[in-house]
Formats: sequence, structure tokens, C-alpha cells
Amino acid sequence: MRRFKFNDLPKEMMLQILSRLPVEFVLISKLVCRQWRDLIRHPSFYQEYLDHLSSAAADDDSGKLGFIFFSYDQGMKIYYIEHDENSHETLFSGITRMNLNPPFNDWSCIGSQNGLICFDSRYMGMSNKHHSGPAYVCNPVTREYVVLLDTEGVYLWTGFGYSCETNEYKVVRSCFDSIDPNVGTAQVYTLGSGGGWRNVAKINNMNRKHDRQHGVFANGALHWENEHRESILAFHLTEEKFSELPLPPAGVPYISIELGVLGGFLSATYYREDIGNEIWLLKKNKETCDFRWSKEFSFDSNMQKPLEFTKSRRLLCYKNTKVYSYDLKASSAKVVSVDKFINQAIRHKNTLVSLRLLGERDTKTMESCERASSREETENGGKLKKRRTIRNL
Repeated sequence: MRRFKFNDLPKEMMLQILSRLPVEFVLISKLVCRQWRDLIRHPSFYQEYLDHLSSAAADDDSGKLGFIFFSYDQGMKIYYIEHDENSHETLFSGITRMNLNPPFNDWSCIGSQNGLICFDSRYMGMSNKHHSGPAYVCNPVTREYVVLLDTEGVYLWTGFGYSCETNEYKVVRSCFDSIDPNVGTAQVYTLGSGGGWRNVAKINNMNRKHDRQHGVFANGALHWENEHRESILAFHLTEEKFSELPLPPAGVPYISIELGVLGGFLSATYYREDIGNEIWLLKKNKETCDFRWSKEFSFDSNMQKPLEFTKSRRLLCYKNTKVYSYDLKASSAKVVSVDKFINQAIRHKNTLVSLRLLGERDTKTMESCERASSREETENGGKLKKRRTIRNL
């Protein structure tokens, strides 16, 4: 009887099997033999891997969600962390230090799309105006990065998104008019296009009061809070056109409003001083097919920032060094300390999306990054006990 060999399978079947492996095992598989390495390096593999990852996530019952935490305490540090809903002792399965090292003195994260993370630099110019420098896009798994060519200007609204219709990743920024400060120009950089920054649209009555906003990506568009909090400005990536959306009904005065993405929906969180906070979601009406705001949750926390809904419809929020998991029905929360000061947190998934295969000619490779992994055990906000190992990506 002839023994079965994996390498005897048709290439299409081998690709299907390899695309179902966790990303860390895919990286190890490249070292097994030349045939596996060539399969994984094939231009079609990373897209097939991403497509499977996206379809599997919709049916996944494991309750695992990936996030990136940004901590500016004692220097800027980036951590990857996985939420494990099935864990009874802790909300998270571990923390991994990511040494991405954007080549700027001062930077901020614009967003994460399909494993690609986009940063920009920020600095104070001679005229005491905030400037935004070149964008930096990287994939921490493939260790590829690219610095987008910059032009002079004052850039305040920025964003990073992915158009599934055109399979394009786009970085968006707004440039103020030197003559009329209330008029701006939207500029777009499409990864792999070779066209650099393009002027695509004029923006009237730009909001300069709330400068340096990072656009929130949902429903194929980037969203920013517009002037005087009267509306939301949306930039649709495929058509590269603007539209305006109404804000949810405020009802009573509020301290601030924050846009985000929860459960795949555009969210708006109203923060109030004494009467609690509200979370609204922009949902599509099945009968009329238009989008309407729906009030989803109220909580009395002191400026906690919503992070995501879990598979069991619990709400994750964060503040300082703690993450809160709310039962939406009972409004009760499980509290866990992550032992890191969280200044910003975003959803992220590890993929093999390649900047080179997208067409970025100036793609470079990061130096071998060290990942500091910690395994944590805690009970309802108790102190973490960590066992840390260092290994290469």
C-alpha cells in the first residue's frame, strides 16, 4: 500500500490546507522545504489566506479577538493582545510586545486594516501649528514597511481604510488651503498604485477646532466628527467622494463625543458628567435600506473608552491599566488589569498581506524584531503574574 505524502497533493489542495494554519505556523512552514516556501510566497497565497481568515472569523465560536494597545508611559510601546472569551480566569490569553519602531520622533497610529498598520508623525511647526508628516505602513508579521513620500503642508484629518470593491488600501489626509483656512483639500495615497499623493476633493467649512482627528473606518468610508459637533463627515473610499451624516440625538448636554467601530458598525459614544454615558450604533434598516442610529448601551463609567463587542455580546472598554467586560443586559462588569497603561487600543488581526505584492516598490524589511510575550493569570482585577519569554518574529 502506497504511503500518503502531503507533497503529492495538488497545489490547490496544499494551498487550501496551508491557508487554514495560524499565522505563526505558516511562518514556520516556510522553513520546512522549498516546495512549501514557494507555495507560501506565491502571490495568490496571502489573498487566499486573508479571504479564509475573514470568512472563518464570521463563523468562529472561539471567542478570540485581537487588539493592539499603545502605551506612551515611559516611551512609546506597542503590544498585541488576544481576548479569550472562553477563559474563566482572565479575559486575555497573553500580551506580546511589538517592536515596530516607526522612524519618527513623535508618532500616532491612524488605524489597522487586514494586518497592515498605518502611522503618521506629528510635530509642532514654527507657527505653533500641528503638522502631520509622512505616513508609515507596516505588517508586523511579514516585517515589511514603507514610508510614503511626503509633501509640505498642514495635515490635520487623517485616515486609513480598505476598499473591498477595488481591493485597494488607501491613506487619506486633509491639507488646509494657505489662503482660506476654512477650506481644505483631501489627498489620497493608494498603496501600490505608484501615483503618490493625489488631490481628490475640496472640503468646505473644515473643523480646525478639533484638529488631528483620525478617521474611523466603517461601511466602506472614513468618518470624522464635523465642526461644532453638528454632523459627521464621511469619505467613501471606492468613489473617493464626501457625504455628511447626522449625529445621534444627544437629548441632553454632554462633555464630548467619540466615534468608533463596534461589532462592525460605526459607533458614537456620548460622555456625560453626572447622568451616565450612551453608545449608539449606525445600523442599516432592512426594510428601507437606509442607515439609522440605534441606542445600544448606557453605562456610568468615568470616561472609559469602548473597544469592541464580543461574540457573546459583552462590551469591552478600557481606561488607564484596566479592561472592563460589561454584560449588556445587567450592566455589570468584569475588570482585569493588563499591567500596561493604555493610551489607545484598536482591533487588529495578524495576516500575511504583503506590501511588495501590493506593488509598493520602496518596501523595506524591518530588522529582526523581538517579541516579549507574557502569560497572565488574574482574578477580577487582581495583580498579574507574568512569565515572559523573548523570541524572534
